Amino acid sequence: MGKSKKRKKKKSIAEQPGDGSVEPESSPEQIEEVEEKSATADESSSSSRRDFLAKAGIVAVCSCAAGALAGSVRLAVPDFFDGPPERFPLGRPSDFKTGTLTWVREKQLFVLRDEDGFGVFSSRCTHLGCTVRRTAEGFFCPCHGARYDARGQVTHGPARAPLPWYGLWLEQDGYIWVDTGEEAEMGSMRTLG
Repeated sequence: MGKSKKRKKKKSIAEQPGDGSVEPESSPEQIEEVEEKSATADESSSSSRRDFLAKAGIVAVCSCAAGALAGSVRLAVPDFFDGPPERFPLGRPSDFKTGTLTWVREKQLFVLRDEDGFGVFSSRCTHLGCTVRRTAEGFFCPCHGARYDARGQVTHGPARAPLPWYGLWLEQDGYIWVDTGEEAEMGSMRTLG
């Protein structure tokens, strides 16, 4: 009996077509099922890839929008601080000639003397605090292009506020004093002494 089993086995191998290797038998239903599983796996991997890229795109757009908003706020808000208000002497009236504009560098102020008297105003741009420069028409901020007239009124942005003018007076010691905590009306001139 043992010999007949061996013969049957040999016969079944010999009956198979091809090069003599054994191939598993599959039904058409099994092949369709395998193809469906493979297609589903491909769809889920491409779907998850699409979802990832979509989410990454949303994050990138939101990051750009946040950066643009932060930049806008940064430009709109001055980042300079002149420090606490102070009172200090500028000099004697005779130190300033009539018809002149003198820049007091260490205090970042302009002292204007004309036939009407004296006036003192800031030399710092009200946009971001850069020091303005004198021009034929008034003042110009080299940082962002703000322009002011000869009295410090804004003529061209991005600055929105005029250069601040400060209160001043003549002390008994003969010196002109200024108080940066006391804002004066723009263009106001005071006759001293």
